[in-house]
Amino acid sequence: MAAHRAAILTHAGKLFRQHGIDGVAVADITGAAGLTHGAFYGHFASKSALAADACRSSLVQAAANWRQRAAAARLAGTDPIATLIDAYLAPERRDQPDTSCMLAALGPESSRDPQLRAAMADGVNALLTVLEELIARRRTDAADAAQVPIDHAAAGHVSSAKHVSIGHARAQPAATDPAPTEFAPNEHAPLEATLLEPAQAALAALAAMSGGLTLARTLAGDAERSDTALLGAAALAKRAAA
Repeated sequence: MAAHRAAILTHAGKLFRQHGIDGVAVADITGAAGLTHGAFYGHFASKSALAADACRSSLVQAAANWRQRAAAARLAGTDPIATLIDAYLAPERRDQPDTSCMLAALGPESSRDPQLRAAMADGVNALLTVLEELIARRRTDAADAAQVPIDHAAAGHVSSAKHVSIGHARAQPAATDPAPTEFAPNEHAPLEATLLEPAQAALAALAAMSGGLTLARTLAGDAERSDTALLGAAALAKRAAA
């Protein structure tokens, strides 16, 4: 029985991504899964209930796949986050919606269905958790790599200080000069100059990814603009996840 439920979820997910929820009948799902109507209603109360479970299941599985792909990228010496973003926004993901992200395929529909929206949110949280962990790890690794042994750092600091005091002695303000104004952050600094917290960065990256894939599909009739949407979304997602 568990195998029947899994088959229904798998085939329903593919059909929903390809045709939308309204474009798929229960008979289409049971036919693809090789099951009867009775078997379907033994597992799901309605097509709406199935759609919610299929969305949640698909996105949770996608998050697990992301973890595996990120681990493989790290072992290969490549950037895990860039690897995930590039794979998500690859042209084949645009051209084959039945095998790509449920969020990009059915996200707009979830805004009109509370049950579907709640299930989609669960799946989105699974994806965001993976991205947040990867972003936090990348920053930790970068901070560790940037650390210098204390004795070298101290020596460099003293040497630099002496160099500045000797080479720029005449440039120092006189004792009677007013103290220089303390630097204050520019409240109008561009957004990209602000480092987002990992959770915020993950959300911004996923928004660029799913939105970019949706837009690229909308523009599929214009290959150049559609490709540009994919490339631009990838650039934005990578910047957000920096």
